[in-house]
Amino acid sequence: MTDVQAEAADGRAQHAEIQPAESVQAPQLAGNPAVLGLMVFATGSLVLGISLLGNVPLAVQPGTVQPIVYAGTGLGLVIATIWAASLQQTFVATILGTFAGFWLSYTAMVLGLTHNWYGIPAADIPHTLGQFLIGWDVAIFMLFLVTVLLPLVYSIILGAGTVGVALLAIAVMGTSSGMYRAGGVFVLIFAAFGYYAYLSGAIESVGGKGLPLGKPVASWFSK
Repeated sequence: MTDVQAEAADGRAQHAEIQPAESVQAPQLAGNPAVLGLMVFATGSLVLGISLLGNVPLAVQPGTVQPIVYAGTGLGLVIATIWAASLQQTFVATILGTFAGFWLSYTAMVLGLTHNWYGIPAADIPHTLGQFLIGWDVAIFMLFLVTVLLPLVYSIILGAGTVGVALLAIAVMGTSSGMYRAGGVFVLIFAAFGYYAYLSGAIESVGGKGLPLGKPVASWFSK
């Protein structure tokens, strides 16, 4: 065999070796991360709403919800966010990631204030909580503005969330038990609609027909 023939044979052998590798395709990602996100979001909101309505004393209310808030809702939303991002679902990942940040930072705030990690004087705690809630309320409102292009249920969830967090901000800065309860009502409203949206997505994921979610708010004003 000549040198040229040997090189040609080697080339064919190398091509035969790499050909199967080139034909292997990466697995296609699929699924609906909003189903998981809505479930853990609604469950954390349900527990928070019940506690705000007076199921536990107001003085210990923040601590009573932490096990679900960080170990269930917060971490569950982180998983759902990564899932949505892997599917290139930009706005879904934005919503899930924003609420993951809200719940996990709420835990950081409660634990930090309880154990005096941040060195904040007791007299300044109400306004510290107030600015925390105001910041997140603006973030939720920004999400709400985009949901006018989505089915109505999502606008209701984030609209109720915006009102509920605003009422809680007023409550912590004014120490009004009535405002806490009002905020709790709105928290339960967006928890209820969160469960509804979850149920629709979950039914679709197993081959059923989803529930009616309503026409987008923007469609009300279009011709």
